[in-house]
Amino acid sequence: MLLGAGLQLLPADASQAWKRAQPFPEASAAAMNAAEAVIHESGSEECLRGKLSNAILQLSNSCDVSGLSSSVCDLASDIAGRERELDMAEMLTTSETLLQLLSDGASAR
Repeated sequence: MLLGAGLQLLPADASQAWKRAQPFPEASAAAMNAAEAVIHESGSEECLRGKLSNAILQLSNSCDVSGLSSSVCDLASDIAGRERELDMAEMLTTSETLLQLLSDGASAR
């Protein structure tokens, strides 16, 4: 019984959970890996969608929590805020854009 009680999050802890974002370098590396997987079709469409969506969400969170601003952060925030899933063509375009922005050294400020 004690173990179960220790695993529960207090409301204040739960509201702060989103702030535990990855540092920007790790989040951008994960986004690059996901984008490359999409471009090389390294998995099923659904798997790639999940990988890219999670990476973009983490990148957006990293930018928000750190107070960073850049074209990469703007793109991640825009995509993370959408209510519908990206189709394969959008995933490919987004992946190409992410790789271009991240490889150009578009650093967050």
